[in-house]
Order: sequence, then structure tokens, then C-alpha cells
Amino acid sequence: MRLLKVAALLAATALAGCVDVDMTTTITGPDQAQVAGYMEVQRQTVEMMGGATSFCSAEEGGTLTMGDTVARCDVLMEGSFAEVFEGSDNEPTPSAEDLGDGTVRVTFPLGAMTADAAEMRNNPQSAAMVRPMLEGHTFTLRVAGAEIVSTNGTMADDGASASYVFRLVDVLDASVQMPEFFETIVRY
Repeated sequence: MRLLKVAALLAATALAGCVDVDMTTTITGPDQAQVAGYMEVQRQTVEMMGGATSFCSAEEGGTLTMGDTVARCDVLMEGSFAEVFEGSDNEPTPSAEDLGDGTVRVTFPLGAMTADAAEMRNNPQSAAMVRPMLEGHTFTLRVAGAEIVSTNGTMADDGASASYVFRLVDVLDASVQMPEFFETIVRY
């Protein structure tokens, strides 16, 4: 989806500045989902990304708030899996697959989103320069529905959602092992 394309771009751009992402994908049917959440970046990052429309398109469910130093895009989008998870061939794209028994497998490609960090980890000067900008910022993905059947993320106490959260600074630590995918099977 266009929103997750921006989130993936932000994950790659995260190494250049401060970003916070918190997105919840709620599975509402065998081919229906709602995505709600926000992305925040430093205001100058929006300009580097091509302006406010590239960062937060109203046509794609975004509401932009520009502060003095931070730009925030609040998002609410609903549609079929193809609409919500739309992407292009050269970017990591989440997927959702109806398993035919009232459940859907939702997969987010975490490894592809964080692959660019390896080059930075191997350059101690770059890592030292970027580390302060990444401190305190997180990237959160959440899947929700009537019931989580299984997940490699963290299941909420109510059993209706699962999340994967990583601190951006962790991409600079080679000993932190992130899964290749955040995968959840959810009952709708």
C-alpha cells in the first residue's frame, strides 16, 4: 500500500534522522483491512522526501500536521488487501493471505526494511554520528482482529492484537537480531 511504502521509505530514511512510526492493521474480513496510525519525522525530512504530499497524501487517508520542528501524518485507510498493501516491485511490501478458515496470515518484511543498516554498522564513524538521532525513536507494527491465532511478535493481554516494536538505535547493533518477517495469523 502507499502508506506502507512511505513507512518502508521512512525506515530506510530513519538512518538519516528522527522518525517514529506506529501503525495498526486491523483485519476486518477475508479480503478487508483497516490501517490506522501515525508517522512523525523532523520537518526538514519531509522536504528531503519530496514535500508534504509525498509524505502524507490526503487521497491516501493521511492528515498532515506541520509543527515547528516535527511533521506528523495521521492515517486512516480501509479497503481490500490489494488496496491497503499496494506497493511496487522494488520495495518491501507487506502481504495478507486469506487462509480460508476465518483467518488471515499477515506478513511484514522486517529484514528488507532494515537491510540498509548493515553498511552503517560497518562504518563506526557514521554509526557514532547517527546514534544520537536514533535514540528514543521506535518503529511499531501491530496486527489486530477478533483473535490472534499465532504470531512471532508480542501478543496483547486481550489476545486481539500482536505487535512488533523495534528501537531504531538497535539497527546499529549487530548483536540485535531482528526476524526476517513479522508474521501474524489473525481471526477476523
